[in-house]
Amino acid sequence: MNSPNRSPAQSQRVYFQLQTAATALRGLADELFQAAGGITTAQAAALSVIVRDPGCSQRTVASLLRQRESAITAMANRLAAAGLVERRASRTDARAWELWPTQAGKDAMTQLGTARTELNTLIESAVGSDQIENFAAALTRLVSAMDNTEFD
Repeated sequence: MNSPNRSPAQSQRVYFQLQTAATALRGLADELFQAAGGITTAQAAALSVIVRDPGCSQRTVASLLRQRESAITAMANRLAAAGLVERRASRTDARAWELWPTQAGKDAMTQLGTARTELNTLIESAVGSDQIENFAAALTRLVSAMDNTEFD
């Protein structure tokens, strides 16, 4: 029931629903990714960027994943310790490192394919095949709105 002073999003508790869904999805994804490739969803996200853009900087990974660079430094350390990426001195910036996927890193991403398919199938089943494009577009708009919002 909509109160005259509450928006539809407030009445439907959309923020809470998104948080709950994100937490549940991340938990399931972590289980599936650990079983398939031995890495977490956060590690998979960083590794995915590195595999798609070999030699990228930690700053690039941080920007694409909307994370602090210090968090990506720690992530890169874990990925390197696991043998999934290697750091090389930047060819253009003496202060920076390039991140390169190892063959094991590329293989781990391939192994995650089934887990990603399973997650996407679950999402499509919950949202509905006829609504998945609208849902994806709405999520894209939401991320864009967050990128363009400044809080004082």
